[in-house]
Amino acid sequence: MTRLVVPFLDANIVDVTVTAWLKQPGDTVQAGERLAELTTDKAAFDLESPESGTLLEIHAQTKSVVPIAFILALIGAPGDSDPGIPAANEAILNAYRARVATAPARADAHPASRGPAAPPAATPTAPAPADAGGRTRATPKARRLAQAHGLDLADIQRRSGVELITEAVVEGILKERQA
Repeated sequence: MTRLVVPFLDANIVDVTVTAWLKQPGDTVQAGERLAELTTDKAAFDLESPESGTLLEIHAQTKSVVPIAFILALIGAPGDSDPGIPAANEAILNAYRARVATAPARADAHPASRGPAAPPAATPTAPAPADAGGRTRATPKARRLAQAHGLDLADIQRRSGVELITEAVVEGILKERQA
């Protein structure tokens, strides 16, 4: 049984956004298979399964903002469980909140209102309309894709309710337009 955690990426990155889950609880996964898409302020990346098995539990919903070391999911054999995950995640969230509350303000810091993990039934908070430079926050791939299809990033942000527009968000808007 393996806990799938948010990996340490860089000393300046304290949290990630779960952009999408590519697998659901009960799905069989192979080592190296893509399980989720995560984003930071600067980049988007895939989270891969460290081992083969069954995706047993997911502990962070799509659009949740979670700190480094947060336990995202559990992989193992059917019937396995790890009752310690909720308490471990609560301790990680408390440490994250304390760190964010005492961290000096930075120009690129996350808004305090963003909060860590959103509960499963929560509605997303209203996104910040733009960063300090007046631009809508989007990954480079998302910007190129939106530009290629003549989409306005500010409009995408309003429609999607996300703070950081990723390629997956733009692709979702394009699929809506085709439907």
